[in-house]
Amino acid sequence: MTVRRRRKKNKLRGQRTMGAGGTKNRRGAGSRGGRGKAGSRKHKIATFGVKTKKYRLKPEIKMKEINLGELDKKLDMLVAKGKVIKEGDKYVVDKKSGYGKVLSRGETKKEIVLKINASIDAVKKVIAAGGSFEYNKKGFEKEVEEAKTAAEEAELEFEEKEGE
Repeated sequence: MTVRRRRKKNKLRGQRTMGAGGTKNRRGAGSRGGRGKAGSRKHKIATFGVKTKKYRLKPEIKMKEINLGELDKKLDMLVAKGKVIKEGDKYVVDKKSGYGKVLSRGETKKEIVLKINASIDAVKKVIAAGGSFEYNKKGFEKEVEEAKTAAEEAELEFEEKEGE
């Protein structure tokens, strides 16, 4: 069914200016300060002569994020594809893997050497599993050292319990 709409001029009937503002505004080009570049050196100075340089935006390379548990499951597949390097028992994860950051959800039992960005909790879990974090990130030095000492203490306690 077609919708019938009122025309704008019929809506504005009965109004003195028909939506044009003051009564003088429809008279010639005086209400806009002249036509074209008229007044560009006098009353339109602010709008004329100001050239803004147009910049072309460069595409941003966005790296994907992955949870630690998912990374732990995918490590062998990534090694087969050649995206992650396996050195003995350690897996070296860097930018070639296609991931830019490791998040802390999940657990890992594998020794992972992280050369990409990671959250503090993910770093603690990786170090506790025997891996290491080799990414230059400001403000992380203290947390990484604390995680290393905590992992060493946990190993010592585990060895003491086995000895008894």
